[in-house]
Amino acid sequence: MDAEPRLTLAYFKSHPLEVTKQLETWSADDVAAVMATFLPQDMASVLEHFPLAQAAAVLELLPQDTTIDIITLLPTASAIGILRQIEPSVQLNLLTILDRRVGPSLRLSLTYPEGTAGSLADPRVLILPPDIPVSAALERIKRDLTHAMYYQYIVERTGILVGLLTTKELLAASPDRLTATIMNEQIATVAAEATEDELLQTPHWRLYHTLPVVDRQGHFLGALRYRTLRRIEAQSEVKPTAGPLPQALLQMWEGYALIGLHIMTDLAQAIETGVSEQIPTLPKEGKETDVTSPETP
Repeated sequence: MDAEPRLTLAYFKSHPLEVTKQLETWSADDVAAVMATFLPQDMASVLEHFPLAQAAAVLELLPQDTTIDIITLLPTASAIGILRQIEPSVQLNLLTILDRRVGPSLRLSLTYPEGTAGSLADPRVLILPPDIPVSAALERIKRDLTHAMYYQYIVERTGILVGLLTTKELLAASPDRLTATIMNEQIATVAAEATEDELLQTPHWRLYHTLPVVDRQGHFLGALRYRTLRRIEAQSEVKPTAGPLPQALLQMWEGYALIGLHIMTDLAQAIETGVSEQIPTLPKEGKETDVTSPETP
């Protein structure tokens, strides 16, 4: 790669959001031309921040093999969102060609309406069958660290979620024991049809940072991460109101503020404080990580 493309790529990686704001004003053809010299992983890191429709338009201009690689490398939520914007026949073709593990998972996620748990769950997390020894389970985790989590979901070969283990429990168990003999069968799950509002109200998030999503038959669809809930919460936050009278007072405050009068400030703040205390939100914690969660949902 020549010096100019290398500098361009370095800037893209260092300032993805700033770059996105600039590229949003470009045509899809121009964006595809600029990215043509990038590796798929570099293109994925840029397109992850793109508006979904524009990212889909860029992918449709790239060679099919490159598009397949990018979709495989994108975070699940981004991949699903972009695929939803692609013309159905092209979308079906891409899903057919995708890796046997990634393609069916994304196809299943796309069958659920946008904003439901089924569409938000990450289907590419590592899963373990119940009929392998602990030693083999640990080997699988080491081979696929990219998709491994603190929670190890035990899924029958028919796709049914039957149990859960933590990495700590696997490390402490005898290497010859089968995963089925040490797994926890009582699992807190999320229904695939759950809406974003229902997800925000799920009490399990007070204790766990990852929850498995299952359909009505108990098939494992993927894992819903706590950081996804944080993103949903941030997108759904609106200025709280307590009915017509407080809303009118807040509008009056905005009018007075425009002419430099602030006699309503204290009253408006008191109203907002009182209302916000009634709005349930997810607990505001510090660093989000799977390993700080309890060992068993």
